[in-house]
Amino acid sequence: MLKKVGTALRLTHTRNLLVSLSGLVPLYVSLYTYSLKKVGTIYDVIGPTSRPYGLVRPVDLEVARSVVGDTLYVRTVDLEKRVRTRRG
Repeated sequence: MLKKVGTALRLTHTRNLLVSLSGLVPLYVSLYTYSLKKVGTIYDVIGPTSRPYGLVRPVDLEVARSVVGDTLYVRTVDLEKRVRTRRG
């Protein structure tokens, strides 16, 4: 299953993907398109907690350019793994 994370806004000058997040997301989880194509890994959350933005290290620049304007998702399995490793 997939959980909506947010929308890819643009590619920054440092070749990171800026994503408008729909809520807080744990760091170092992989983001995917709806067709499960891996986009990259979120490594930083910036901005206010009411409207957070995420910085994503893309797997490939061509993939990052192609997803600008698209909705990005995280696999719920990845979220569950992330929570389990934090607790134990």
